[in-house]
Amino acid sequence: MKKVIILLLILNSCEFRMDDEDAQEELETTATRIEFGDLLVEERNIHFAFTEQGKELLITFVHGSPGSWNAFIDFFKADSLLNNADILSVDRAGFGDSDYGNAESSLKKQAFQINEVIKKFPQKRILLIGHSLGGPVVARMAMDYPQAYNGIILVAPSIDPEMEKKEWYRKVIDTKFGALLTPKEFEVSNDEIITLKEELELMIPLWDQIKIPTIVIQGTDDSLVPKENADFAKRMLPDSLLEVNLLEGVNHFIPWSHPQEIIKAIYTLADDR
Repeated sequence: MKKVIILLLILNSCEFRMDDEDAQEELETTATRIEFGDLLVEERNIHFAFTEQGKELLITFVHGSPGSWNAFIDFFKADSLLNNADILSVDRAGFGDSDYGNAESSLKKQAFQINEVIKKFPQKRILLIGHSLGGPVVARMAMDYPQAYNGIILVAPSIDPEMEKKEWYRKVIDTKFGALLTPKEFEVSNDEIITLKEELELMIPLWDQIKIPTIVIQGTDDSLVPKENADFAKRMLPDSLLEVNLLEGVNHFIPWSHPQEIIKAIYTLADDR
């Protein structure tokens, strides 16, 4: 129990959210203005950051668990992307400013919420990028709305239900005592990860609904999402649609350590008309 308390106290010192004002200040030296929006989707507020340059391509980022839209803030600084596309990054339900603290365990509902946000944008060419738990969310979007998107990039994605283990500490966090010591980001994360295995199992018969090019980027030294998730993608998708990029010696945090790999994958899909 002592180890549990120490773990929860460490987690309580972590903060994943960034105020919109702080984000604007961080990005004020860039040539492109960042804007923010909110959309009420079935009584859930969904918050998002975006650029509005009138580009034909929209690149949409979906963060992991825990996280918020600003996990991808460095991509808003990438001239190589902004010269050719607009960028959208969404706070998933329960995180950031999207009904903070109120978890949404259903991947289908999360997919619907983000799809509703994207429908507000005029672009007809749209790429989806999901990191970690954001991976199965964008995969579900491609399953449920097969005509809406042009390609998906799954970065260290939690997509194989057999890889979802029942960690001992999750039951502790899911108690009143655990909730007292656990920050909201991790409480929300815990709520959705507890049911993730079952949610992924519901998706198994839907993988053949994905009809668009898909790139998986996975580190071989990922201790949070095992590299076998990339093997799962190979089993579920035809090789005519799938490209798997294994990064030797790389861990789970690819958006920060190897952003160029994501940008390269974006170029690949953007050129695949």
